[in-house]
Amino acid sequence: MPRDIISINTTHYVGNNLYRLKLPKAVEFKKGDKLSLYSFSMYNSFYNISQTQYQNTNITFTWFDNTVYNWTIPDGYYSLSDLNLWLQQQFIINKLYCVNSNNSQNIYFVQFQTNSVLYKAQIDVYFMPSSANATLYGYQKPSGATWNFPASNLMTKITINSNLKSYFGFSTQTTFGEITPAQNMNYLSDITPTISPVFSIYIGCNLIVSEFNQIANLFSQFPISAAYGNLIKIESTIDSQISIKEGIYSDIIITLWDQENNPLQFQDNDLTLFLIITTD
Repeated sequence: MPRDIISINTTHYVGNNLYRLKLPKAVEFKKGDKLSLYSFSMYNSFYNISQTQYQNTNITFTWFDNTVYNWTIPDGYYSLSDLNLWLQQQFIINKLYCVNSNNSQNIYFVQFQTNSVLYKAQIDVYFMPSSANATLYGYQKPSGATWNFPASNLMTKITINSNLKSYFGFSTQTTFGEITPAQNMNYLSDITPTISPVFSIYIGCNLIVSEFNQIANLFSQFPISAAYGNLIKIESTIDSQISIKEGIYSDIIITLWDQENNPLQFQDNDLTLFLIITTD
């Protein structure tokens, strides 16, 4: 049985999640012809924070004096520590922090972190001390701040976009720090956080037709085994030999999808894909 290797790469990128190889001449496939994935290489460049893709970029912060700040997270891929650094930048820009007089360290009133022991995300919210307590703790206003310490301890508050709930692992809660009397609070995920919404790649090909999948031309799948920014490399150890639909074809079209059957969105379209076609 003759076997041919077909190469599809970055030069065949059309747009969105689609690659097209124009064949030198039309090819007729007959009953019994098979298609297999030999290898796949592509960089992991899938965002987890994106306005157009997930609508999960908005955070609202309420300072202890009830001043409300609406912030937009720039599109990108963020770990919890990355997102915490971004949040601290907003606090610094708006002078919404204190300085410890003993060691000149900045003191922030909301923190995002990973609780690796419990496999959860954690949001910490701290109260703003009264002027008397601020002196006791050694808290000072940063240079240029226009606010003053309150007469009594008061809470700060943060509200995440409803589409960020899954990122942090909260089933319903979106507001944190709304509590009386004022006290430091730690909030833990009540469901598994979805830091990386794309964890598997589905490959579709126009040579395949399936009556059993939502993606009608699905023919291969594999998990993403590379961290963000690294190269995903797959070498198939199984010669799957999926039946090719009989017909005449002038091109081979490859489409990429995530595990929820959404068109895969990526920032880097560099790709190398090898297919094996087996004919009778």
